[in-house]
Amino acid sequence: MRSTRWAALVAAGTLMLSGCAEGGNAAARDTSPQSPVGAGATARVTGAAGAPEEGAGPSPAAKMVCDPEIRERIAQILALPDPPQPGSTWSQGLFSCLYRLPTGTLTLSVQESSSPAAARINFESVKERRGPMKDIEGLANLGFPAAQSSTGTVAFLKDSFTLTADATGLSEPVGPHGITRTALAYQVATDVLACWSDG
Repeated sequence: MRSTRWAALVAAGTLMLSGCAEGGNAAARDTSPQSPVGAGATARVTGAAGAPEEGAGPSPAAKMVCDPEIRERIAQILALPDPPQPGSTWSQGLFSCLYRLPTGTLTLSVQESSSPAAARINFESVKERRGPMKDIEGLANLGFPAAQSSTGTVAFLKDSFTLTADATGLSEPVGPHGITRTALAYQVATDVLACWSDG
């Protein structure tokens, strides 16, 4: 619990200091309907299952989980000599970014849904599949529905997007400060939310 509170404080600083918009990232400033920057955002093109059509590709906002700003933050948190170079996949509205790190893997993913209601259903499904996950309450949820597991998974719901940070593939404790996997997942997830909120 102490590590989670520590991560919340760090994340609060991240929200104020994030350089996503300053870095000139067009996706961070995208206020079109496919970006979670604007309230009530929705995925661009939807199929029968409520996810974007495969040919549409992921939105700029979803792809931010692989952006240089996030890679640099991961390197900073873990004191890596260079930003990691992740691989990504896109399938049925789910954009995933896999980071192969010295002590294991970290996966950041964004599920794009056809509407906020569909995203809520997906968010609850993530909680069931990755569970047990407890709701993140108070200031730590940054005003969004959010949940975390004790094993290293954190999920946030924003508009039509479900953001999941999965650090279960990492050895624990993590990084030079010896934080938990859950604390790392939380910190990286809130860095992505900061990028979504910039611009």
